[in-house]
Amino acid sequence: MSYQNNYGERIDENSAMVNRGVFNAGIGKVDPPNWCRLRWNDLAGRFNPMLMHDPFNFQAKSRGSSPFASCEGVSITYAEAHERTERLASIISEQGVRKGDRFCLLMRNSIDYILLIYAGSRIGAVPVTLNYRLAPPEWADTIADSESGLIVSDIEFCEAVDAGLSQLENAPAISRVSIGSGACNWHSLEDALNNTRSACRPVALHPDDAALQMYTSGTTGKPKGVVLSHRAFVSNITQSLFSMPYRLNPGERTLVVLPLFHIAAIATSFSAVSSGAMLVVHREVNPVAIANSLVHDEIVVASLVPAVIQLLLTGVPELEAMEFPKLAFVGYGASPIAEPVLRRAMEVFKCHFAQGYGMTELAGSCALLTEEDHRRALADDPGLLLSAGKALPGVQLRIVGSDEVDLPPGEVGEVLVRGPQLMSGYWRMSEETAETLRHGWLHTGDAGYLDAEGYLYIYDRIKDMIVSGAENIYPSEIESVLHRHPGIADASVIGVPDERWGETVMAIVVTKPGAALSEDELDRFCRKRLGAFKVPRKYTFVQSLPRNPAGKIVKKELRKKYWADQPRQVR
Repeated sequence: MSYQNNYGERIDENSAMVNRGVFNAGIGKVDPPNWCRLRWNDLAGRFNPMLMHDPFNFQAKSRGSSPFASCEGVSITYAEAHERTERLASIISEQGVRKGDRFCLLMRNSIDYILLIYAGSRIGAVPVTLNYRLAPPEWADTIADSESGLIVSDIEFCEAVDAGLSQLENAPAISRVSIGSGACNWHSLEDALNNTRSACRPVALHPDDAALQMYTSGTTGKPKGVVLSHRAFVSNITQSLFSMPYRLNPGERTLVVLPLFHIAAIATSFSAVSSGAMLVVHREVNPVAIANSLVHDEIVVASLVPAVIQLLLTGVPELEAMEFPKLAFVGYGASPIAEPVLRRAMEVFKCHFAQGYGMTELAGSCALLTEEDHRRALADDPGLLLSAGKALPGVQLRIVGSDEVDLPPGEVGEVLVRGPQLMSGYWRMSEETAETLRHGWLHTGDAGYLDAEGYLYIYDRIKDMIVSGAENIYPSEIESVLHRHPGIADASVIGVPDERWGETVMAIVVTKPGAALSEDELDRFCRKRLGAFKVPRKYTFVQSLPRNPAGKIVKKELRKKYWADQPRQVR
């Protein structure tokens, strides 16, 4: 078997790899089968005992007076952040959460969001980040599936959490702590902090112990809990530090505006902390506030998504008159960027741009389109902007056919990834884990190809995931909701091109005889059961859906007319 390394060279693995075993990391009561025996050249990862909170501890002890973060006018130093983290760890422990136990975070961006993750890491408890854009029943399902014994929530969500949990047939017993006071049957975090002075002793941890659990929607409609180890998380931060065009210095500032329930936001924030930088945290996306922050907060590095970049360019009229003297680097990901948008953004911000490609199962990213690649693309090779870049250090990429045989450069197949940042597995889903991590390679479900230089191009998605802005949306979840409507006989959901978001959700519906449905009625029906970003933006009513001889819907036929004139095909 051979693979493509990050220099575009094809390597025979038997001459280059070393054996390495992977621990179970708490993905369920499953004996690690043969597929857990991974082989790769990652000696640094093999012998590196670093834990997720170690860089934060180092900066707090070495540069305690340096600013750690600011949010909505409140600032905190590294020493203050470390002391607060110790007390947060004590609160988590006092709620009965122990090493290996899960606890949920349902919050908008804040300093405490980051500190609660560090607090969990300190005592071996595993944070489960909940998407606050989901519907209450979806929160409740994730809380139950993760077997969490504690939830920490912004007060604005507490009542909805209670309502969602009450609808479960076997609602779990769970401690509830609110950010803010006044929620019935919820303990106030600030009250608990005021009554907690003792620091919780850290516990003995192994780099392969679970550090984070983040849910990504599954093609079956059931979300999957991605378990990420300390090793995976630290490895990806290290890879990024080696690869990015600018490494932050102590005291320099980075913008945190992407929601912290996404792996990209956590990875980039913790990477900045590892350098002793300051986090400038925004509660949510507001283009005017972001633009002002880039100027007045002297932001050096910003991590955005193309939709937010376009929102800045179109939603802030005075943007082109602003100056950003400190801004050195803008990183973006989740989707490719349109050439005109990138050209204008580089003219306005006058800094380096780089694109990362990855997913939650990779603890962040596995490939990077560098600042040099961007300059080359804009100079004479615009097609390069459709690339996801080259493999990060320590990462191997393969493109294989349905028989898992390697394909030559330029031929489209499934993208496989191997490296020290791979997930441990899916929580309590041993079969899905074994299928996704076959032979030690992460099977991404993305279809793409490698060119002769080693650039990765994502051509299609083998799975039917829709990428809208920075959100991953699986049609099966929406189809499941639509099929519960009494007037719908059949339904299929696809992604269609959208100028602002890249893709948006369209539902194609077959009504039952005699049923008269409107788009407004279906919109109301879906909004009660789905997170707002999953609700279809468009509905089309048809007589029947195309199916193959096996009875499966042929989504390629449904998508064809919407994607025919698009340069980046989703079939």
